[in-house]
Amino acid sequence: MLSLILGFLSGPLSQISSDLTKAYQAKLSAQNDQERLVLDGQIAVLEARKSTILAAQSSPVERWIRFGFAFPFVVYINKLVLWDKVLHLGSTDALSSDLNQLLWIVIGGYFVDTTVRGTARILKK
Repeated sequence: MLSLILGFLSGPLSQISSDLTKAYQAKLSAQNDQERLVLDGQIAVLEARKSTILAAQSSPVERWIRFGFAFPFVVYINKLVLWDKVLHLGSTDALSSDLNQLLWIVIGGYFVDTTVRGTARILKK
C-alpha cells in the first residue's frame, strides 16, 4: 500500500527508476553485443526522460507554484498545532475530505521531491 502511494506521489520518476533498474539488470545478463546495444539505447532514453523531469522540477516558476499550493497548508498546520494544541487558545475547523486529501498530497510531494533530489545527487557522484 505504501509503495502504491509513493508511486502515485512520485509520478513518472518512480516508473522511470524501475524501468532503469530492469534495463541495467537486463544489460548485465545480455548474451551478446547486439542485445547490449539495444539496452544501451533504452537506458539512454530513460536517463534523458529522468533528466528532463528533474530539470523541470528545478524551474523557478515551479518553485513559486509549489509555494502557492503549500502556503495555505503550512499556515493551517501551524495554526492548528501552535495556537490550538500548544497554547490552547482556539479551535480550528477540520478540513473537508477534498482539502484533507490535497493536504496529504502536498506534504507527500515535498517529502518525495526531497528524496528524489537527494537520490539524484547521490547517483550523479
